[in-house]
Amino acid sequence: MSACAETPGFRRGLLGCDAQSRLSDHSSGTVQSSRDTIIPLSTSKVEFTGTLDTVLRGRPGESHRRRIVLCATAVVCLLTADVAVRWAGSVLKKYDVADYARKPDVLRSIEMPDIVLMGSSRAKYALVPGVFEAATGQSTYNLGIAGSKTVEWLTLAKRVFAERAPRLVVLGVNASEFRADYLPTAAARHLFTFADLRESIATDGVSMAVTGAYLRQRLSPLWAAYDRRYELKMWGQEQLGGLLPKYAQASRELRRRVAKPCPPKGYDHPWIHGRQRRDLGLRLLEDRAAVVAASRPTFAKRAGPFRRLGQLLGWFHDRGIAIVVAYLPNSPETERRWADIEPQMIDAIAAVCRERGVAFLRCDETDLPRTNHDYLEEIHVGLPLARRISSRIARRIVAMRTQDGQHSRVAVTPEDDSHLP
Repeated sequence: MSACAETPGFRRGLLGCDAQSRLSDHSSGTVQSSRDTIIPLSTSKVEFTGTLDTVLRGRPGESHRRRIVLCATAVVCLLTADVAVRWAGSVLKKYDVADYARKPDVLRSIEMPDIVLMGSSRAKYALVPGVFEAATGQSTYNLGIAGSKTVEWLTLAKRVFAERAPRLVVLGVNASEFRADYLPTAAARHLFTFADLRESIATDGVSMAVTGAYLRQRLSPLWAAYDRRYELKMWGQEQLGGLLPKYAQASRELRRRVAKPCPPKGYDHPWIHGRQRRDLGLRLLEDRAAVVAASRPTFAKRAGPFRRLGQLLGWFHDRGIAIVVAYLPNSPETERRWADIEPQMIDAIAAVCRERGVAFLRCDETDLPRTNHDYLEEIHVGLPLARRISSRIARRIVAMRTQDGQHSRVAVTPEDDSHLP
């Protein structure tokens, strides 16, 4: 028998019997090993479950601790950066223009002038207080702030003129300030209270950009590194002057501009200091492709900026503050590019003024001849043209007062001023 057991056929027979035995046992839920030990089919599942339990009880715990360490490290780094930025606040402040704080603060600190000139950076350069004073004999202050538009003007007027008001406000406007896609993010960032935000939502609808700008105003003191990111960028550029000379120069110029005190009458112009003397005409002749073109505004007659202009004019009327709206002309280059849209926008502005009974002063080419050489760039006027524009507006105001026989405030006249000098 033992001899037979060693033959290959005998082995195959045993293997066949063993396979049949396993198959039959499988149907009954068991597997029989070669040592006649019955092993349940669920054994492998139990072993797998045991291994999974080990994973769940072991590795995730380590991962959890790793996450805690990473989060704690990130928090410490952010707090360290925040403390460093706060400590360097006096250095970073040298790069903060802060027009929404500086110019209104100067106006609050002095006796309220008779005439206040308002608008964006276009008005900041184009309306010269000294020219108005010479023509009218009344004190004048330029409150023009770069980047501001209708909502910023209204909110600023509510803040600055709440207790004291001028006799006359001259509002310098341009088509670019009435673009249909305008959002009052600057007002939300620098001026809004919560009541202003609610009013903005009720009037213009919900805007994540406006809400985000307001939240930045309110929450930024909690995270100085985020609030000061622009100033950090300017400081970093100046420190890397050897690698980034062009950007370092821009940072130095900004720091020098911020260091200068706000002018007593709120007016300043680069040409007064001999800066940016290469006018638009020269730059177009040298390299037209390199000239930065002013973005073409989108026009919608019922757009928010026109409604807001109506609110602004109504607010001044309700408080007995006289106001004149003056259109500040674009360069001939910009007029050429905006030829199909700018006249419509001027007419829409004039219509709002006419509705509110407010004088609207145009500056047509026939009234005020000009060339590209009269401009710093496409949107900002040079100093000689600024004086001519201011003189033109001031003389019209004087003529309107004379016609009405009043000396304390400007007359409210129709929008058509062609009969004026």
